[in-house]
Amino acid sequence: MTPLSTLLERAETIYLTHGTGSAAYLLEQIERAIREGAPVQHICELDHLLQLIEYRDRTLAIYGKK
Repeated sequence: MTPLSTLLERAETIYLTHGTGSAAYLLEQIERAIREGAPVQHICELDHLLQLIEYRDRTLAIYGKK
C-alpha cells in the first residue's frame, strides 16, 4: 500500500496541474484503468487520490480559501 505522505504529494501535484478539474481528471483515469484492466492496487490508489482531492474541495468550500 502506498504511504499517505506519497498520496498527499501526488494529490497536490494533480491539483496544481489540473486545478478545479482535478476530480474529473481522476475519474477519467479511474474509468480508463478499469477499461484497460489495470491492477486493482492501481485503481485503489487512483480512488484514494480522488478522495483526497474531493476532501480538499469540500474543506475549501466550508472554510474558504485562506
